[in-house]
Amino acid sequence: MLACSALKRAYRDRLLAGNEQTGLIYLRGDYELIWQRMLARQDHYMGAEMLRSQFDDLEEPAGALVVNIEDDVDQIVGAIFRASDLK
Repeated sequence: MLACSALKRAYRDRLLAGNEQTGLIYLRGDYELIWQRMLARQDHYMGAEMLRSQFDDLEEPAGALVVNIEDDVDQIVGAIFRASDLK
């Protein structure tokens, strides 16, 4: 399993090239929700002020499993496991 931002389609295409059995999970959340969560974090390398540029660069992935991050972590993980072959 690999976690990364891969905000642009070109980045994802490169990561997926030759990996036909690999799928994408898109953790979707709106700007305000993510902003509030980032403000609550401490000692993280990415400051909240960088969030706008991330949203500006984001090209939402087509064909990905979309999971809403408004849910709690257990619900998010459960949704991913139910929708995939992960065991």
